[in-house]
Amino acid sequence: MNISKIGGLVIGLLLLGAGTASAQEPSTPSPEKVQKTCTERVPRVEAKVKALTDRINGTAETLGSKKWIEQRAAEARKDGNTARADVLDARLKLRDAQLVKLGKTSERIAEFKTKHCGAK
Repeated sequence: MNISKIGGLVIGLLLLGAGTASAQEPSTPSPEKVQKTCTERVPRVEAKVKALTDRINGTAETLGSKKWIEQRAAEARKDGNTARADVLDARLKLRDAQLVKLGKTSERIAEFKTKHCGAK
């Protein structure tokens, strides 16, 4: 499973855990649902966000990290394969966008924890 699919899954899980809002009346999640979200879903999402962020920011030996992609792009340019280097550069831009999404997801998790789980 690639990183973009995992990132989408993480955001989807967070949205499912937060509940849905009605256009007319805001819904309040039941205490049981809030408790389950705080104890089960939030830690899982936090772990996935951390794992993805660590992987993207990993070393040149970490498969799929920004440094790994940069190294592969440099090798492709050195070998004269500019098309491959361009594809890798595009992947590098996607990694930057994914880091932004993961950061926003972390903020949303923190807000949810503060509001519903009593976390500081």
